[in-house]
Amino acid sequence: MIFTKLKITFCFILLASIVKGQSIVDIINSTERTVFEASAYNEVDLPVGRASGFFLSADGLAITMGHVFEKADSAVVTLRNGRTFEVEKIVSLHTQSNMALIKVAQNRQRPFQYLLPAKQTFKQNEELLFFTHPQESEDGMTIAPVEDLSYFPYLSRTGIIDGSYYVHSAGAPAINRSGRLCGIINVSQNGMHKVLYNSYLLNDTNWVSLNLPIDEISHNQHKRDLLNANMSQSILNLVCEQYIEAAKKLSKYIKKHPESDVAYSLRGFARYHYQNMMGCREDMKMSTTINPDGFLQYFFSGLFSLNQQKDAEARINLELSLSRKNNFAPAICQLALLDFETNKDVRSAFNEYSRAIDADSLLAQAYYERARLRMNHSSDEEATLNDINKSIYLDPDLPGIYSLRGTIYFSKQDYLPAINDFDVAIEKDIKDVHAWFNRGIAHYNVGLHSKACYDWNEAGKLGNYEAFKYMSRYCKNVKRNVYGR
Repeated sequence: MIFTKLKITFCFILLASIVKGQSIVDIINSTERTVFEASAYNEVDLPVGRASGFFLSADGLAITMGHVFEKADSAVVTLRNGRTFEVEKIVSLHTQSNMALIKVAQNRQRPFQYLLPAKQTFKQNEELLFFTHPQESEDGMTIAPVEDLSYFPYLSRTGIIDGSYYVHSAGAPAINRSGRLCGIINVSQNGMHKVLYNSYLLNDTNWVSLNLPIDEISHNQHKRDLLNANMSQSILNLVCEQYIEAAKKLSKYIKKHPESDVAYSLRGFARYHYQNMMGCREDMKMSTTINPDGFLQYFFSGLFSLNQQKDAEARINLELSLSRKNNFAPAICQLALLDFETNKDVRSAFNEYSRAIDADSLLAQAYYERARLRMNHSSDEEATLNDINKSIYLDPDLPGIYSLRGTIYFSKQDYLPAINDFDVAIEKDIKDVHAWFNRGIAHYNVGLHSKACYDWNEAGKLGNYEAFKYMSRYCKNVKRNVYGR
């Protein structure tokens, strides 16, 4: 018992540094009252599904995983305090993530404690508190960072996470430093891969209304099929770059749903990434045959063409994608990039990047490209800096993004933040010649002449001959062994 208390205390210490306003104890206590285990049973009361979940409203609306109910005749949720409540119905389903919105019966109309969504999305490397399944993690909690980020159709911006928990933790909430809901866990069926869906998906347009009482699931085959996790598991594998596994699951899905153009498009995408080009072409063709008005096959084909430097072909496919789904942000952004390379129409490109942002405020590339336009064609440094900051928040691995922000700080003569950003830029890409050169100037301007000469030397070795001119002029009295010449 002493050992357990020590571990809990250690947990508090770990998170204390990231919590402001509320104490970590308050956040844990309040959140534990909102989370539950969802359990489903067949007609002879044998368990047929289990997952984690949480309440979204006082009247019993809650989120868990849809696959739990696929073979259910009854279902309950069990709170952390042991109290059990009946699940009345499945209200709606987000098929691409398998998240289900359910209605839980209230006891004497007593309100449930519930989570509030965060105003801001999670960041890469941000430590979050995951309320994982108590049987899969000690104390029913896991502290871990968002290790990486991905962007994929239907899911938008998704986190890649890891931890010692497994399939029953799917549906568990991720809580940020303010005690707000910022994501929902899903786990691959083998337990090896974990993703964090953005809480923004709760307001997504891809939710399908079911309004299906639990005891009627077995009598409605069509809606029951929607609860199957093969599609969502396939997309999860694509997000985690497990392309062969994704293709296998999609093949199973297609066998059951041969009319699904989306499944063929996704399998084609998977096959492309493990070099099955013939299979990829066949799948894209089949997708178009099934649904000529689908948008996804044209978007993927456009990306494949871009990778092969077939810009004209890519433009045709991206235009076809947008003619079928005109607010599809990734296609808007990619087509704007292509058009700007051709016609150099700054205003048109700017408007299109803004349109992509309006369609999906989590698309980092749109902010990034708009920032680059502003940097080269506008004097509004604050607006440029805002776009760059948003880009970094959403995806800090965008190429050259820290070098761009460092240049903005540098132009404002704000040298220390500029040096910090150039440090990060060089750490991410040691061949970033602009970061080396500009950091050299910034170092010189704050009196760090030896470091300036070292930076210019590195920039010169990377091909910036202007750097050698700077060395000739400013480094004559600096010892050569300091900067490696």
